[in-house]
Amino acid sequence: MPGFVRTAIEAGTHGYDETDRQRLVIVNIVGYLAALSSLNYAATYAAYDFTNLAPLVYGNMLSAALTAACPLLHRFGRLAAMFFLIMVIYLSIFYFASYLGRESGIQLNYIGAAAVVLVVCGQRYLHFAGITVLMAVAFHLAAWFKYPAPRSDIVVDEYFLANLYTFSAISIMLIIFVVVFYAFHLVRKAQAQTDALLHNIMPGEIADRLKAAPDQTIADSYENASVIFADLTGFTPITTSIGPAKTVALLDDLFSKFDALANQYNVEKIKTIGDAYMAVAGVPTTDPDHAKNITQMAKGFLQAAKTVSSAHNVSFNLRIGIASGPVMAGIIGKSKFSYDVWGETVNLAARLEPQGKPGSILVDDTLHESLKNTFAFKPSVTLDLKGLGKMTAWELETGQ
Repeated sequence: MPGFVRTAIEAGTHGYDETDRQRLVIVNIVGYLAALSSLNYAATYAAYDFTNLAPLVYGNMLSAALTAACPLLHRFGRLAAMFFLIMVIYLSIFYFASYLGRESGIQLNYIGAAAVVLVVCGQRYLHFAGITVLMAVAFHLAAWFKYPAPRSDIVVDEYFLANLYTFSAISIMLIIFVVVFYAFHLVRKAQAQTDALLHNIMPGEIADRLKAAPDQTIADSYENASVIFADLTGFTPITTSIGPAKTVALLDDLFSKFDALANQYNVEKIKTIGDAYMAVAGVPTTDPDHAKNITQMAKGFLQAAKTVSSAHNVSFNLRIGIASGPVMAGIIGKSKFSYDVWGETVNLAARLEPQGKPGSILVDDTLHESLKNTFAFKPSVTLDLKGLGKMTAWELETGQ
């Protein structure tokens, strides 16, 4: 929307949290639309018979000024403008209906006002919305039965009243449409933010399954996948020397590069644990090239670590462990959920990582067997891994 329009509808809302700001923006929109409607009524009355309808002309001008001033009341609290707006609109409608009678359709505005109140209040102030809706019903019925015809001192013909009724119906429908449209816009915006958050913390396919069936357990088995653990070496002393702010900046720089490489090689990031990075290839979408892709990514990790180390003027390196084989994956938690993988392959990758030298990539026998004709490896070594026993491992020739 144009900048001046955004400035107008957001006037007075700064300093409130996002939820309150959205509601106050709706209050502003309703106030502006009500002001435009009142000015239109004032022009109509003035054009028809200013002398005879002067009280209505001035009354609408006053109503327009008051409703347009809603943003000025936000400084007095999150409910001040809403209370004021409802009071002005309800009393104005009743005042005008008392002059022109029910055939003018002025009392129809209570129907629109009730709908708008529900949108403005939302669930947070639902009790207040209920009271104001009942007030709208009471005012509407009172105006309908108390003023069946125009006042005796007001001279208007049936054609003019018919035009007023038509305008009342159209204007209130327009106001309802605009306010409800904006409310749906906020809902779509919130949904888009939620979807983006879900897709950031878990694979898109899993996020869609979670949204479709939030109470259903998500647990899958994969026969062939590759898991990587990458951990920084010599990093603890660095954090002490550079402090928390620079540490966070460094890790953000490094892991952002890791994330980009993961996207490039179709690898799914699982989590970071301090200065360690865990990811899996071949999950949740099977990938026949999972071993090759995750190994290429690991080589990219080593180069990224060099780049970040130089850029931040610190000295650290990576140790990387990769294993291939069956894994299990699924969602853990209810209110704070995460996507994770488990199994012996995960444990093996985690155990291999600390066994390597700084700047090395150590892989298990399964991954080596699948890639021995694609990558160069140093001679195998036998490791005694905690909980797993003696295992054969291979160090990738990185050329570094």
